Amino acid sequence: MIAENEDTQPLGAAWFRLFSTDNPGYGFIDESIPEISIAVLGDCRGRGIGTALLTTLLEEAAGAGFQALCLSVPADNPALHLYKKLGFVQVKLAEGSWTMSYRIRDSN
Repeated sequence: MIAENEDTQPLGAAWFRLFSTDNPGYGFIDESIPEISIAVLGDCRGRGIGTALLTTLLEEAAGAGFQALCLSVPADNPALHLYKKLGFVQVKLAEGSWTMSYRIRDSN
């Protein structure tokens, strides 16, 4: 997902991808759970862009049939509050960063 302004200038981006046990990401939980990456330009933070990107990403993951998502965030990163607000839970703290997971609700 890419967030753009009215001039189509990118303001932020978010995506998820699967990693393997042999090549794990920072927030790796297991091979069936995609890991999220997200970035929003510094001067654009606090405007709801990250929330919009993540909400759309969660919907995309649910539509693709994934049961969960994960991520890694430094313990002192203000985005930690956003992740908690959207339903991510802290799984483990390692080297100053939280691994977090989000359980996708089954609509059946």
